[in-house]
Amino acid sequence: MSDRITNSLAKFATEVSYETLSQPVIAEVKRRVIDTFACLMSGYEFDASTAARKLATHYEKENGATLIGTNKKVAVDYATFANGTAIRYLDYNDTYLSVEPLHPSDVIAPLFALAEERNLSGKKLISAVATAYEVGVNFCDAASLKSNGWDHVNYITVSTVVGGANLLDFTPEQTEQALALAIVPHASMRQTRNGEISMWKAAAAANAARNAVFALQLAECGMKGPYEPFEGTMGMNYQMLDRKLPVEELTAKFKDNKSPEGILKTYVKNWAVEYMTQSAIEAALSLYKQIDSVDDIAKIHVETFQMAYDILAKDEQKWAPETRETADHSLPYIVMATLEDGEITIDTFSPERLAVQDTITRIDKLMTIDVTDEMNAGYPDGNPNRITLTLKDGTQLSEIVKHPAGHSGNPFSNKQIEDKFKKLTKKFITEEQQSDGLQVLQELENLTDFKDVVAAFEMKAGVEV
Repeated sequence: MSDRITNSLAKFATEVSYETLSQPVIAEVKRRVIDTFACLMSGYEFDASTAARKLATHYEKENGATLIGTNKKVAVDYATFANGTAIRYLDYNDTYLSVEPLHPSDVIAPLFALAEERNLSGKKLISAVATAYEVGVNFCDAASLKSNGWDHVNYITVSTVVGGANLLDFTPEQTEQALALAIVPHASMRQTRNGEISMWKAAAAANAARNAVFALQLAECGMKGPYEPFEGTMGMNYQMLDRKLPVEELTAKFKDNKSPEGILKTYVKNWAVEYMTQSAIEAALSLYKQIDSVDDIAKIHVETFQMAYDILAKDEQKWAPETRETADHSLPYIVMATLEDGEITIDTFSPERLAVQDTITRIDKLMTIDVTDEMNAGYPDGNPNRITLTLKDGTQLSEIVKHPAGHSGNPFSNKQIEDKFKKLTKKFITEEQQSDGLQVLQELENLTDFKDVVAAFEMKAGVEV
């Protein structure tokens, strides 16, 4: 049933171990787990997260995986879905931008749930996360899903299967079957992120990961999957990727690759918005400090790159967003709100803030956005946006940012990671728990009992669970 890609990924999954990883990769995996747990906490109370958790409680299981924040254990695939939805809800978890964009830390919820359920070691979890990131990064470099109408979370399905196979010590045959069982039956459409965006945006990657976990369990039980899931004439490369996947080039990246480093190319977010707006926020904040009032502005011109425009400005709904999910993917709204408020917070996307008509009026009257050759040339090495303000007195002010804070070209320090963690978790857990949570995740390679992690993130009294 093999094709070249499943065969390559299956061999890769067997070759990576904690012992073969470099120290920078081990350190970065731990930083990303810390960041991801912080994002889970910050997205915990919102509608999509609550709905996913409510469903998961119907499948309680004594030896399952924990719904993080509670003391409840559920079937591993439902823990994956509920925890993953909370992680993704505020669009605060990490990112990789290439031919296809991705939130690679969407693999952490399923791998953590599997590791907890099986009582595996922290070292095994680190190896699995590094393995999964490598798959996601290389597929994003290889071919675009979105250009053919399919969602990037299909790559999360693939990444989770390979990371899970590494975690569970699958044979190559089991891994190939799991890949086939995950890819062929489950295909996520780009309509999730098209036009007005719904709460499903938060759940799409969690669902892709859940499908991968289910496929891993099926393969473990002996289920056989469809033949040639990537290269068959009705497979992923034909149906989703228009035969643009460079198979030989892609498989070469996994051959004899025992020390994956893809995670080092990915980025942490400074604000809870779509990543390609991070540089625009930095530019707008700089301009905000140079003006007396937003009422002094006569024109706002944004220069960006094609992918950013297509995702963040092409749809008419992005120019007058009505939902949180649309607004945090709206370049016009985010730039305008930054210039008006001098900050971007979670409340920037509240119903009350979205209802401020002056913001939409200013967008309509003052703002233009163009794709330029200069900005296109700066991507994907960077994430360039230039904002030029023309003031009513004729003065022009301009700022460009290419590598915003958290980008691989301008990475967060450990302190910045910890500060973000403390900011996002302080409402939900005590200072003592914050300290315990940081310590146990910073020493993840020594983890032998997942109860230590669960206890650190169990909600303090007074928080609705």
